[in-house]
Amino acid sequence: MRTIRFFLIALLSLCFFSCNKDDLQISVTDGIRLDAAASHIRLTKSQQDLTASVNLFAFKLFNQVRNSRSEESILLSPFSASMALGMASTGAEGETEKQMLSVLGFENTSKEEMAEYYSTMLVGLAKADPYVNLKIANSIWVDNAFPVKEDFVKNCWESFDAVALNRDFHSPSTLKEINDWVSEKTDGTIKDFLDKLDPNSKIALINALSFEGKWRYAFPESKKTSFMNASGKKKRTDMMHAIGDLYYGNNSGWELLRLPYGANAFSMLIILPPEEEDFKKTILENSILQSLFTSIRLCNVNMNIPSFISQDSHDLIEPLKAMGMTAPFGEACFPGISDEPLTIGTVNQRNSIEVNETGTKATAATEVQLISYLNLPDPNQERRKPESINFDADRPFYYLIIEESTDTILFIGQLTEP
Repeated sequence: MRTIRFFLIALLSLCFFSCNKDDLQISVTDGIRLDAAASHIRLTKSQQDLTASVNLFAFKLFNQVRNSRSEESILLSPFSASMALGMASTGAEGETEKQMLSVLGFENTSKEEMAEYYSTMLVGLAKADPYVNLKIANSIWVDNAFPVKEDFVKNCWESFDAVALNRDFHSPSTLKEINDWVSEKTDGTIKDFLDKLDPNSKIALINALSFEGKWRYAFPESKKTSFMNASGKKKRTDMMHAIGDLYYGNNSGWELLRLPYGANAFSMLIILPPEEEDFKKTILENSILQSLFTSIRLCNVNMNIPSFISQDSHDLIEPLKAMGMTAPFGEACFPGISDEPLTIGTVNQRNSIEVNETGTKATAATEVQLISYLNLPDPNQERRKPESINFDADRPFYYLIIEESTDTILFIGQLTEP
């Protein structure tokens, strides 16, 4: 009798496990058609090279920010910072221009080529995926009494689709209007962006970036489990759990998992550093990402990834100076903007991200105040049976949101505690 009871329990357990495993298989999110196609962004060879350089800027800026915050969760949009600074650089000359273009990744590139690159990316990113709502907005705010050159405003409108607005910078209503503009362009996720306008501020260049994408494959389950933070302490958190065929790569102890959105135009890359290494001492560089790309293949992945909400803010002047951009913050040269002397007084950014079972909402806003002085393979082509992999993001990891056809990095961050 005991033998029969044991057999029945074992049989029921096996059935329960099998049902659960089947329930955890990923499936295409409701409303997403498998035959829906992503719109690739067509770049010239020189523009492809520029993307590689812009991505190097992304990693360098992230690691500069991370220098003093290796144990903290960080979120940064290098693309937003690049675009806001790019607008300012169109009016720079001399050493100011040289340093700005070099640090941003446009060394040996004319300002006209840079502007054409940004214009192409603005149009292409917005149309890349029917299931991803990506909005990029640029604006130029000018103090009423300040003489700005018409060509600068015209170039920013033509290349960056930037709206220009003349306002009284000493009026509280102007600060409110700027903050309302940022809030509107980030769907209300970034409110009260500016605390104040610098008393000497004459121009504010602002970029707002909003990304909202559904996972191509929804997570069927969340469960409470442990996450070990950067200090080695464990806490219970909501972990998204699923099993399915996804692209995975590993190299020298580093692991990468690609989580696609919508029609495959955008992806989140989850990157786990070697488990035996102290996360605080690891450094994510472009070379590591490229080495992981060389090993990427379709695998049957049993994954656990935390859902999380994160907000961040940055004063980017010191990181930019450390990267070699010093002239714009001193006796700068911006004759293409105005005949009046100008220098960059602030470069600030605020970000937010929410990652859950259905997808991702990520936003960023970057402001530059000028003051008076002073490729992945197609999964459908994979035919061999994929290997099985466990991917447990239950410890600190890095993550990127990228556009697939160009590998452009929109957001880069690290999660040390959900």
